[in-house]
Amino acid sequence: MSEVVSIQLVKVLVSENKTLLEIGRQTFYDAFGPPVNTEKNINEYLNKKFTLDQITKEFNNKNSFFYFAKYKNSIVGYLKLNILDAQTEDVKGNTLEIERIYVLKEFQGKKIGHQLIQETIKIAKNKNVDFIWLGVWQKNPKAIQFYQKNGFIPFDKHQFKLGTDIQTDILMKRKLTEK
Repeated sequence: MSEVVSIQLVKVLVSENKTLLEIGRQTFYDAFGPPVNTEKNINEYLNKKFTLDQITKEFNNKNSFFYFAKYKNSIVGYLKLNILDAQTEDVKGNTLEIERIYVLKEFQGKKIGHQLIQETIKIAKNKNVDFIWLGVWQKNPKAIQFYQKNGFIPFDKHQFKLGTDIQTDILMKRKLTEK
């Protein structure tokens, strides 16, 4: 069994947008670059969605929240959470979206993702949402299994365009309140 590390969740400051961009590009490329997607499609997506202008625009949305996962003062991952109109889909109800949850490759398998989910639950409860949701690529069974282990269940699907490739994401949610 690999070593479990304990992280600290720290809200990203606007002055750290370049660092956020770097870790965002790196972790997305590591997760979805070749061989699972073409170099052309991954770079087209990164050059559209992971630019300093785009990250700054997202950062300035009052309903989006970025957090770094830190271990021993090093950034090892990050989260992007959305509420209200910042969410990428019109999901009915009082919800919080995990738009991005990524851990650097060398820190995967150390329970950091689980800690990020637990921190997200705390944030969601603080915002009094009914459930947390996210989209996960249907061709990523490891991630789907991870979310299922953390209490998420599928509830819908949506299309995701990576370059010229139209992919299907499974939408998953975790309920926080009883009605």
